[in-house]
Amino acid sequence: MKFSEVKSETLNLRVSPTFKLALKKAADHEQRSMVNMLEVLLGDYCDRKGIGFADLDAVSSSSEREPAIQRASPGGTA
Repeated sequence: MKFSEVKSETLNLRVSPTFKLALKKAADHEQRSMVNMLEVLLGDYCDRKGIGFADLDAVSSSSEREPAIQRASPGGTA
């Protein structure tokens, strides 16, 4: 699986120093950025587990929906 869309999303991760060092070493070994190394690793995982774009489209469309916000009416009922 390849992630070919334009990179427009931001993702901040908190990881252990050991995880970060391992990712950096793996990325350097493959002459990749750490982000690209994660994309390659995730793509390989999805391929091995049979996770396809149709599965991911369903997840992304549901996560992009705005959460419903209930506001109390002046009478005290929602």
